[in-house]
Amino acid sequence: MDERQLAAENDEHYRKARKLKAQPYVAKEDGDEGVVKMPHLGCYKPEGWEVSNKFFVDSSGFGSDSEPAMTLGRFLSHVKKGRGYCLLSAGQFQVYVHEFIREGGAA
Repeated sequence: MDERQLAAENDEHYRKARKLKAQPYVAKEDGDEGVVKMPHLGCYKPEGWEVSNKFFVDSSGFGSDSEPAMTLGRFLSHVKKGRGYCLLSAGQFQVYVHEFIREGGAA
């Protein structure tokens, strides 16, 4: 996909998330592997949440620790119980993930 196609796809995810008032996936425990089912919300910020971190993650399964994108294992080591996660944008082999905390700082 070229940049325009990626941008159009990510914009569509934003519009759908906004319309549905979608929520991030909330981790049930530290390292929750269920986070791989996180929704793609684009740049939509769900009500009651604030972005606390952004991650650049390999989505191909072939990345290594020497590359800029985190491997899935490394990303999971950052996943914390009670925090919300969603895809901000997705490319062919990497994704950007938003990590959210509840507004006011409670995790």
